[in-house]
Amino acid sequence: MRVLIDCRMAGWSGVGRYTRGLVSGLVDVPGLTPVLVTSPNGPAMAGDARCVQAQRDPFSITGMFEMASIIRREAPDVVHCTHFPTPSRAMSPLVVTLHDLTPLIIPAVMPSTAKRFVYRMLNARAVGLAARIIAPSHATANDLARIFPASANKTVVVSEAADDFASGEVAPDPEVQAPYILAMGNTKAHKDLPTLLSAFGRVAPRVPDLRLVLAGEEPAGYLASMVPDGSRHLVSFTGPLTDARLRALYEYAAVFAFPSRYEGFGLPLLEAMSFGTPVVAASSSSIPEVVGDAALLVPPGDETALAATLEVLLTDVDLWNELSDKGRARAAEFSWRETARLTADVYRDALTAR
Repeated sequence: MRVLIDCRMAGWSGVGRYTRGLVSGLVDVPGLTPVLVTSPNGPAMAGDARCVQAQRDPFSITGMFEMASIIRREAPDVVHCTHFPTPSRAMSPLVVTLHDLTPLIIPAVMPSTAKRFVYRMLNARAVGLAARIIAPSHATANDLARIFPASANKTVVVSEAADDFASGEVAPDPEVQAPYILAMGNTKAHKDLPTLLSAFGRVAPRVPDLRLVLAGEEPAGYLASMVPDGSRHLVSFTGPLTDARLRALYEYAAVFAFPSRYEGFGLPLLEAMSFGTPVVAASSSSIPEVVGDAALLVPPGDETALAATLEVLLTDVDLWNELSDKGRARAAEFSWRETARLTADVYRDALTAR
């Protein structure tokens, strides 16, 4: 079975990690021949699969027609779009991965009504064209069925993984001093960084030398507007990160905090747990599915509960060790090999749905 896989966004963070991890597993699936559609400056992909280079932006109309042209020329048995951009025509059975519907669930993520309309239209188009849809969690599958009822009978849940990330090089950063809470530095509305900053402000005076490290680049003036002068020196963004530095941040963190109000899956949770870093997260959307009983969950947006839970975890050694062990075990339940195996089953099912 020849499967054409859209890897044009493989250099991205979330979608890119999914695409690269999936391909790394698919190249070893017996009877499957991946053909990868890549972008000019995209990362190297695993294995020796045939690559076809696309030139156009996958979100553009010209990108839609270019993808259709490639499909026509390659004539695969199945096409897999790893994000909601789809070709102008579906000439082969189409599988689409829809990772989340964040802007439709939390409009503040995409304040423009016009942009949300286009986003909704493109997702609806993907649902209509797809023979099968892959969702990374039951929470996302339920959101899809509620907002796009046509997805209900053709959506399959296939989890993601982080085993490829955890096995890479670790490069400690001497400028980051322990003890510290690590969190993603994404300031979009659904990530709810303000709740974490407020909770940290409560915990820091009670835990000596504690710092909050935010992975990523700081938007201009963000901390100055969000953190009181007296504690601003305890909070920092890392700036751009290599994977090796990010792994070190996970490994040496006292706690990984993930206050997000909405996630399609939540790969950073698995990444942190794979290094044995205990997790405190919001009990929202897909997060309970991902962490199981291997993390402490608090109501989304509840800074009091988040602060109290962080303090307990930072001061209770037995609990810390218990969650560290549980986290490693939980992360080990997810692998790209298994994701690839289940995805290949979806391809076969799509062939019979023609």
